[in-house]
Amino acid sequence: MRFTVLTLEVILISALSLTSCQTPEGGVVNKVLSDFGIREKPEGYLSETDKIFQRLSEIGNTELKRFNQESRKGEVKFEQKGPRGEYYKEVKVYEQFFPLDVNPVSHSGEAGQSYIATIQYSYRVFRSAPKPTRIEAQDAIADIPTGVEGKETYRYTLGPSGVWNGEKGQKVKSL
Repeated sequence: MRFTVLTLEVILISALSLTSCQTPEGGVVNKVLSDFGIREKPEGYLSETDKIFQRLSEIGNTELKRFNQESRKGEVKFEQKGPRGEYYKEVKVYEQFFPLDVNPVSHSGEAGQSYIATIQYSYRVFRSAPKPTRIEAQDAIADIPTGVEGKETYRYTLGPSGVWNGEKGQKVKSL
């Protein structure tokens, strides 16, 4: 068999490139193969998306406080009872959040990669005791459970490396 200089160069370059990416643990090659789903992820491996998903609790806690602060004023409603009727205040109390998903968003020409995160919040509705006027109802405390529960899903845009800039989420779904 005769090898030409070009064939030897190709073999040598291929061998060098494969061995240069190798570490005793298989480092770079294993990471690339794991990221593309070709090889199983080693124990304790976290992708960038997994790391960002773990940080969604910071967003969830902050937004939970913001939602409760905004809904504290509640909404005054009227219910017809006989000839007069009565007013009451209804308030949503957000209780829990559940991180649902994080997806990368690629932008050509920008440094870093952005992400879209989705978080679901659960709430219960409380109402005040009935009042004869709207003003009294607005000042009343809504502490009577109505039995109404629901969930709202919000989408957040995260910057490079999954950094949240504090912007309100965009409501995408209510249940």
